Amino acid sequence: MLISCIKKRRSIFQFQPQSVPTNVLKQCLEAAIWAPNHRLTEPWRFYVIGPKTHQKLASIYANLRAKKRANTGLSNYQVLYDHAVKKFMAIPQVIFVGQVLDSDPVISKEDYAACACAIQNFQLVAWELELGVQWSTGPILTAAETANLLGIDLAKTSLIAALYIGYPKAIPTSSRQNVKNLTCYYD
Repeated sequence: MLISCIKKRRSIFQFQPQSVPTNVLKQCLEAAIWAPNHRLTEPWRFYVIGPKTHQKLASIYANLRAKKRANTGLSNYQVLYDHAVKKFMAIPQVIFVGQVLDSDPVISKEDYAACACAIQNFQLVAWELELGVQWSTGPILTAAETANLLGIDLAKTSLIAALYIGYPKAIPTSSRQNVKNLTCYYD
């Protein structure tokens, strides 16, 4: 049942080393594009990362993470950099999600919500197919190097998610508040 899938889905941060089959990714992407979107703007764009681009992105990711904690020339920068490269390369599959930008702030807000729905659809189908996904929003999304590598004009498309995808090493547990604590009813 769908409610069971919704309740069981978790963000996954550590993956088994096996690759994700292309046909499985296509099923997730197909589900994503069926998300509700006001005015049928279909504002989402998906950037499926292959091995060569993955390696280049690992360098961008590592540089951003290491520079956050150390100056470039210092030895601890290199330690941080190497650790970040290893961490990024341990992600079996990366897909970036972009939102086509609209000059109208109302449409732009609706389009962001539609992209979030698309990502949720992607995650639910991935979970059903025994894949885990982490929706990351780190500085790699706004880095000019990332946009240049992917051929994205950040004035026209905003990267809103890096989806880290793979078969989970472990599934974390989680709970939620009772819906009664979060809901108000009016007559």
